[in-house]
Amino acid sequence: MAVTQLDGRAFEKFVAAGTYFLRKYRGVLNDLNVFPVPDGDTGSNMFLTAKAALAEARQARANGLSAVAAAAANGSLLGARGNSGVILSQMLRGFAHSVRHRSTIDTFQLALGLRAAVAAARAALTKPVEGTILSVASAAADEAYRLAVREPDFYRLANAVLRAANDALDRTPEQLPALKEAGVVDAGGAGFCYFLEGVLRFLPEQTVRATAFPRRPVRSSVFTRQQVVGDNHYCTEFVLEGATVEAHPLRDELQRYGDSLLVIGGRPTIKVHVHTAEPETVKAIAARYGTVTRWKREDMAQQHNLLVVDAPARALGVAAVVQGAGFDRIARELGAEVTIPVPDGANPSVRDLLVGVNASMAGTVYLLPNDPNVALAAREVAALTTKSVVVVPSPDPVAGLAVLLRLGGAEEPVGPDELARTLDGVRSASVFFAGKDASVGGVAVQKGAPTAAIGKQLLTAGSLGEVIVDAARALGAGTGALVTLYYGGAQKERDAQKSAALLGEQFGGVDVEYYYGGQTSVEYWISVER
Repeated sequence: MAVTQLDGRAFEKFVAAGTYFLRKYRGVLNDLNVFPVPDGDTGSNMFLTAKAALAEARQARANGLSAVAAAAANGSLLGARGNSGVILSQMLRGFAHSVRHRSTIDTFQLALGLRAAVAAARAALTKPVEGTILSVASAAADEAYRLAVREPDFYRLANAVLRAANDALDRTPEQLPALKEAGVVDAGGAGFCYFLEGVLRFLPEQTVRATAFPRRPVRSSVFTRQQVVGDNHYCTEFVLEGATVEAHPLRDELQRYGDSLLVIGGRPTIKVHVHTAEPETVKAIAARYGTVTRWKREDMAQQHNLLVVDAPARALGVAAVVQGAGFDRIARELGAEVTIPVPDGANPSVRDLLVGVNASMAGTVYLLPNDPNVALAAREVAALTTKSVVVVPSPDPVAGLAVLLRLGGAEEPVGPDELARTLDGVRSASVFFAGKDASVGGVAVQKGAPTAAIGKQLLTAGSLGEVIVDAARALGAGTGALVTLYYGGAQKERDAQKSAALLGEQFGGVDVEYYYGGQTSVEYWISVER
């Protein structure tokens, strides 16, 4: 089915899909990040900016496109982080301005919006540099404009636009010497491509998709002692509330105090990003014109020193218990430094967990048991090692992956309250064939019956497909949700594909992904995100 109109709900889905992909690939983008400074945070910054845009877009999704686009732009402005995040927020702002009077658009109006997005990003920079996200986004916008006159289908247009963006990304090392020297493509440009790839998931021909968690580039080949952050080593960001000045005059005043300067928005709310040696001076100047809020100052030289070849790969280590080969691979690719396999027919011993923790190169290690039956043994480890061990009470492998996503790229300890919020946000179920007759919470289950467990709640049905649908419904699957299946047990990829297609049929507007988990005792782990 062709898609020829884009409304507010569809745009919110697009932002959601792009954000999911930035979250999943942020570790890869961090490892590519050598320009404008090699501080390894582009992926995190783009993801957090998109996440802020999504939060606002969701509040407005029942309205027309113009309202949703404006909400996303406002959210990204206030939540923008880093060079790449601020540029992304400007693209959303330029797009919102282009569609400001429209409740829906066609492909040609989308192409105009993409051009306006790139123009807004370029205008925000004092010295636009080719070989960056600007070049990649420009190629995408130009291809959209070239094709939109004769291509009314968003799906076909988006595929062509993504190809053009990827081609432009491949050219970035030839445009920017810092990238060629490091042997990488531009991190911001790659993030833009991943965002577009995510958008394609919500178009009709891509409702069910299996995608690989990405292999991370070898960090030691990217971050080296020869790279220099420079004198302007403080990445300084803030929002000026109640501003009595416009963006351009403030930018002119701040320009002498650093580089990578971005001053965006307008009265009464202005966002400032600058790399400077004098963050307090910049703050004082801005404070003359309003109230400085959301203040952030990070030492990029210190960040880079954590990434050089002879230092630990990260300040914090993660050791995760994994239930199968698939979960092992995914956990490592999401940043687990050490994985601890579950022995056949048993749980890892205290010794197994201790060996895993001691294998970490970090002084502080987060230990993810990923099973209530392992949690007690995990609590014994701290007394047996000189390392600082933080046991995260992750109840299952799905929760463990959510924690890994939260910990990804963290250089400072993440507190128990934030970890608890991460775990509270996980909605998961296991699907299996009952090993014996049982009755739990008033639900009678016969041996061999397809069964799902959601915490202490049991569901059973006449077929595996039925219980998968019932479990997804109980977890809150519906329009705008992302359902992920991790298959194992006796299930093969073709079975997972059929189960994913069934969920797509049962829940209109749901997006489904499936991955190989490799767990032996459970046919599927299911997670639902909204």
